[in-house]
Amino acid sequence: LQSYPSVLMYSVDTRLRPTVDFLQNECGGGKDNWASWKRVIYSYPNIFSYSPEKTLLPKLHFLCNGGDDAKSLGLNRSELSQVVAKFPPTLWLSEQNLQSKLDFLSESLNLSGPELRSIIVSYPQVLGLSLDDNLRLKVNFFSGDNFQKKKNSINCGLSRDQLKEFVIYQPALLAYSLENRIKPRISRMQEKNIYFYYCPKNLMSYTDKKFDDWMSAQVATWSISE
Repeated sequence: LQSYPSVLMYSVDTRLRPTVDFLQNECGGGKDNWASWKRVIYSYPNIFSYSPEKTLLPKLHFLCNGGDDAKSLGLNRSELSQVVAKFPPTLWLSEQNLQSKLDFLSESLNLSGPELRSIIVSYPQVLGLSLDDNLRLKVNFFSGDNFQKKKNSINCGLSRDQLKEFVIYQPALLAYSLENRIKPRISRMQEKNIYFYYCPKNLMSYTDKKFDDWMSAQVATWSISE
């Protein structure tokens, strides 16, 4: 109530109960999985501000829509339940917003339908990232399509297929700060002629201390230098 007192304005019969029923019955899990949906409501109480009929159900159909198009998710019930539990805003972000990011990921990484679905199920939070201010900048930084070796430049130089490997392995790679984490670490590696592609694919998830320890070990052994 403290985080979203407006919930008291909604009718129990026409909004609160239908929303809870939607989470239990339409998103999967039923009453046996109620603990997950309680966490969703606790973290995102504003879900009650969206109509189950006009917003939530249509978005569910969008997420579950399949077909031959590699850009269509076609989630099954179990996958849908995982996506909604991990990142509830998928239910109220506009279809245009979601589709633009699905299109970009599919095209820029040359993903198949199952590969795209695997990324979204594993880390649906990627759909909450800004296309122009986040996803595009990071893909451009990592990708060899925009790679030019210039003196004193910070770059990564992965081919599209190489970047695809990294993102499939750890989709959260696209969520780390470009300026505060990715670039500084790539810069330090570049100074020591350590090529990013041969690094652990979850390198960006390392704590600063673990990354420092890893760097010291690589410099000592030169085991993955280009």
